[in-house]
Amino acid sequence: MKTKFTILTVVKNNKKGIIKTIKSVLDQKFKNFEYIVIDGNSSDGTFFQIKKLISNNNFKLIRRHDVSYYESLNYGIKLSNGEYVGVLNSGDTFVNNYVLEKIHRRINKNTKIFYSNLIFKRQKNVIRFWSHKISKITKFNLFKIPHTTLFIKKNIFRKIGFYNLSYKISSDIDFIIRMSKNFNKIEHLNFNSVYMEYGGLSTNIKNLGLKLKEDLSILMYHYKFLFIFFYFLKIYFKLGDYKLKNFIK
Repeated sequence: MKTKFTILTVVKNNKKGIIKTIKSVLDQKFKNFEYIVIDGNSSDGTFFQIKKLISNNNFKLIRRHDVSYYESLNYGIKLSNGEYVGVLNSGDTFVNNYVLEKIHRRINKNTKIFYSNLIFKRQKNVIRFWSHKISKITKFNLFKIPHTTLFIKKNIFRKIGFYNLSYKISSDIDFIIRMSKNFNKIEHLNFNSVYMEYGGLSTNIKNLGLKLKEDLSILMYHYKFLFIFFYFLKIYFKLGDYKLKNFIK
């Protein structure tokens, strides 16, 4: 039987966060998936903690030189055997043990790209609830798609390419824009699937300057002189999702 889903996790020096991520994947009731964890030569014992959790042949642990987050994602995608590929970042978790089962029940043979709802947490507080219904991707709504809950048929990567390694933080935005120009049909599965922790690669305050630079560079490349309009549109959607009261607690 063909593997239905590939889940990819890239990690470096996150011994505490990676354990809960792995457990949330391995505890899924739907079992027709492979799980690929790529460790970027962690120096804090992360790799050895992960090794203790390997329980079957569907769990592949790879240790390799850390070039960048997106380079490791591209490496994992090329190795994947699943019909659909999704990403679960280290420290993030599925909301319960039935996420993959729900997904499997709701998609069909014509589904190529789909996503679900994301709950953004800071400690125990929900600071952002990311849920927008889209059936056709356009340049005006693509910022509503949470990359963390996105699943894509593997053959789409062969047609549009992988993540652009020119960008260290915002390559997911560039990828979704490129994807929208070739595949605009998308399905929204209206249920909560992932808890995402505040303070990851794109939300860490240390990376804000680089993220701003990359966001603007990507939008300028794709939308030319209209880039500033699309940047503020992106910010508008984001602020609409945030629960600012919880953010400042």
